Amino acid sequence: MPDPTGADRARRFRERQAGRLPPVERPSCQACGSARTGARGLLCSRCWQYLTPEGKADRAARVAKVRAKRKGQGL
Repeated sequence: MPDPTGADRARRFRERQAGRLPPVERPSCQACGSARTGARGLLCSRCWQYLTPEGKADRAARVAKVRAKRKGQGL
């Protein structure tokens, strides 16, 4: 499905506010139960980051990048 335009999103928002469309269903994380967006599968972003090998690798890469930047600045 192509990305809807701003006008389509606004129209759906007004329809939901008027009660003509059902509310958006917010799926919950299987690990902690908090609301999730679906970008990380069945887990919220925090659980994905701490519980999956891909998330751990992503976090390690981010930390390494920041540390290298900080070391280059002499801090």
